[in-house]
Amino acid sequence: MTAIIRRYPNGALTLVEPFYRSRNLIDEVEALGRYFWDAWQPAMLMTSFSPRLDMHEEKDALVVRAELPGIKKEDLDVSLDGDMLTIKAEKKEEEVAEEATYHTTERRFGYYSRSVSLPVHVDADKVAAAFKDGILEIRLPKAKEAKPRHIEVKLESPKRRKTGKRTKKAKES
Repeated sequence: MTAIIRRYPNGALTLVEPFYRSRNLIDEVEALGRYFWDAWQPAMLMTSFSPRLDMHEEKDALVVRAELPGIKKEDLDVSLDGDMLTIKAEKKEEEVAEEATYHTTERRFGYYSRSVSLPVHVDADKVAAAFKDGILEIRLPKAKEAKPRHIEVKLESPKRRKTGKRTKKAKES
């Protein structure tokens, strides 16, 4: 006879007979799956906030936009090192009276840092950043070597290749 022994979190053991109570086994497996799924929570969601970032390429520049709601300009740091753009921010928690009773807490606070590799070389001396209504926009002008250039293709008539002397056998065929 085949048996499955299940260990509960409190240390208790239970004998499950799969062929005798197959329907209960399915319920047990589903309950075990729910137990592990409900217990799992990513650490990032608990410790910090993670704003969204968009990057698109225009003719002469890369444009990066990041959503940073609730961030003050003095809590924001943008740096460019080679082709690596780094955005750092800190969202500070607001003070609330001790006697306040929370009914829902979904907002996240903490430190944020994100580095992205730029797909083209940029002119670091001409980078500009603006912060308005919680949106950070960084314009990174492309370096001259990164800008697309139009290359004109010249049309030449095909030249005849000079071949060696024909042999007697080639002339006959």
